[in-house]
Order: sequence, then C-alpha cells, then structure tokens
Amino acid sequence: MSRRDRPANGADEPGVDEEFDQIQQRWRRRMLGRVAAVVGLLALVVATARWLGFDLAYLWAHRDNLRDVLLEEMLAPGQLWAQLQGDASTLVPATLETLAIAAVGTALGLPLAFCLGILGASNVTPRVVHEPVRLLLGGVRAVPSMVYALLFVILAGLGPVAGALAIAMGTIGDLGRLFADEMEEIDSRPVEAVTSSGAGLLATTSAARIPQVATAYVAWTLFYLELNARKSSVLGIVGAGGIGYPLIMAFNARNYTRVMAAIVAIFVLVVGVEFVANRLRDLLDADRQTSH
Repeated sequence: MSRRDRPANGADEPGVDEEFDQIQQRWRRRMLGRVAAVVGLLALVVATARWLGFDLAYLWAHRDNLRDVLLEEMLAPGQLWAQLQGDASTLVPATLETLAIAAVGTALGLPLAFCLGILGASNVTPRVVHEPVRLLLGGVRAVPSMVYALLFVILAGLGPVAGALAIAMGTIGDLGRLFADEMEEIDSRPVEAVTSSGAGLLATTSAARIPQVATAYVAWTLFYLELNARKSSVLGIVGAGGIGYPLIMAFNARNYTRVMAAIVAIFVLVVGVEFVANRLRDLLDADRQTSH
C-alpha cells in the first residue's frame, strides 16, 4: 500500500501526498490568477497609452530636439546666470507674489477647513450632519486649482487675488478632509470622561477632542502650505498672478533660457518654504516634548 493511498488519521481523511497535491493545485491557481491579472493590467496600460497617442519611435526620433534645448539653452551655465541677472527685477517680485498667494490663500482657507473638518468627523456630529459635510468637501476637492483660478479671474480680474481665492478653495477641500480623518482617529476615553461630567458638544470638543489633534493639524497646515507654494507657482499661466505668468510668457516666446530662470526661481521658493516649514515642525515637536 503506497503512502498516497494510506490515510493519515482515518479512512475519510486525505493522505499527506494528496493534501500536498491539493495545496500545490491551489497555489498554481492563485499564481495563474495573479499572472493573468498582471498581464491584463499591462495590456490595459499599453492600450490606453496607444489611445493617448504614445509613439516611442516618434519620441526617439525627436530626442535631439529636447537634448539641444536642455544642453544649449536651459542648462548652459553662462547663459543661465546672465538671464537670472537680467530678469531679477521681474523674477524676484513675481516669486514674492507667489509666496504671498500661497500664504494668504492658506490663511483664508484654514478657518473654514477647520470648522468643516470638525463637522465632517463621524465621532463628533451625527450622520445627518457629517455625511453632507463630507460630500461638500469631496465636491470642493474635485475641482482643480487651475479651474478655480479661471473662475475667480471672472470675479476678481487678472492678478494675485484670483490666485489666492483659488488656493483658499483647494485648502478648504483638502485640509477639511484631512482634519476630519484625523479627528476620527482620536482616543474616545477623554471624550467620554468629559461628556460624563455633563459637558455639551462644544465644550467636549474644545476640551477633549481638539487637544488630541492640535499638533497633527499644525503639521498638516504646514505641509499644505508647502503644497500651496507649488500650486501657486503655476496659477499665473491662467492669469492668476505669481511667477507662472513670466514662465508661460517665456514658453510662448520659445526663450528656454528664460524658462529655466523662472524654474530656478520656483525651485528656490519651494525649497525655502519647505525649509521654514520643517524648522517650524521641529520647534513644535521640541515644545511638545518639553511640555510633556
């Protein structure tokens, strides 16, 4: 009698070899399913790329165009330095305006994001409140900042005011959602302790909920200030102020050295904001650890 035919623990139980064969068959089915899923996904990506017009042969045939622009115009050190010096009177005010758009837009959107973030948390308000608020935040987030900028140009005209309003709308939608998610992760025990003393919703939220999320809210706000600095740098393309305007004008004139000068200014702005935000986060962490 072979081991395959011999039951392990009784006449109705499969032998070791039979059980091993069943495990191998299940493993093969899972692997075949995964391979088929990967092949199907790759086929979908290739089909979508072809639908978009991707042609690798065309891109390869025109690679010299990009190389010439990069090496002879954008990355030529002498030309770039001369362009930066010549455009300083334009780039410096435009960069400062971009920073102002990001800061004012974040400041305008933050109070509404804070209120809607609390109202949108399921552990703070009932379903009849937090579900419509969540839906509202989702709708606000669904519209790109460039579209808001185009709409606010109609209201405020060309310039940085439209850009700041566009940044404010994006801040409300995104930060409001993040604030609501963060609020739903808090420890419920302090809330229950304050509620048991007879405190109302407002007192409970201010005494037991907000202290638990204050540090995270500040960190998210600083992070979003960095994102808004990046967003603000391109709003000028649609007339909403900032360094995007000289950037798109340089592209239209096919002056790629000037384009690179604007990119350098954007790089300095974004890195500077990120550096300051990181320093502020470090100071807040140090204060929090000291207070504990």
